[in-house]
Amino acid sequence: MKNGARGDVMSEFVKVARVGDIQAGTGKTLDLKGTPIALFNVDGRYFAIHNTCPHEDGPLGEGELCGSIVTCPRHAYEFDVISGECLTESAYSVEQFEVRLDGDDILVREPED
Repeated sequence: MKNGARGDVMSEFVKVARVGDIQAGTGKTLDLKGTPIALFNVDGRYFAIHNTCPHEDGPLGEGELCGSIVTCPRHAYEFDVISGECLTESAYSVEQFEVRLDGDDILVREPED
């Protein structure tokens, strides 16, 4: 299937977890087609961002989540898991990945090639 706006092949959604695997206020790291992803549960809503902090490659999925803000465990850079924006340094941001629920399955749109 083609995306008419950009002409790219549209990526698929991949099951990465089940509801209940990730408790509210926590995250999980995973590998999706070679891309490190951090999946977070924010009050029952799920958000996925690239797991690697652009500052110095810290693992964001291992950071502390407060509301929708995750703090990188390396140097305390803060990122909004909903928008991908860095609150510490506006020049930084992380890629977001679309998340869907299918029953109790949590699906993330795979990265585009």
